[in-house]
Amino acid sequence: MALQTIQRTIPRTFSLFSPSSSVPSRFFSVDNLIPSDDDGRQTGRRGAELEFEKKGIDLYNRDPITPPSDQGSYSNPVLVPSGDGSRTVGFVDPQTHAIYWFNLAKGPVHYIKNLGLYFKMEEL
Repeated sequence: MALQTIQRTIPRTFSLFSPSSSVPSRFFSVDNLIPSDDDGRQTGRRGAELEFEKKGIDLYNRDPITPPSDQGSYSNPVLVPSGDGSRTVGFVDPQTHAIYWFNLAKGPVHYIKNLGLYFKMEEL
């Protein structure tokens, strides 16, 4: 009852709960659509990632590396693909399920002491 009395006394210039209020809404684009990544606005690593994705190349592979059991020696290192000169790698030890993080750079074979494996960056 009290709610109906209050509603009658409020002037009806606009309703706060109605989408058809007289207060104009704000839009951040002319056509009222959400901008996409394909519009060329991305720069830096994200821009490079989008350019490679158009070519069908995954610049930053986020999938876990599961090497075959015969890889990891100095003569047959675990190959880590990358489009940059260096990369941070997370390797999940299959026995302990612990994640070991390390930085890998382009060039020679790298030995990771905690894992007892050799890794080498493979350039895309």
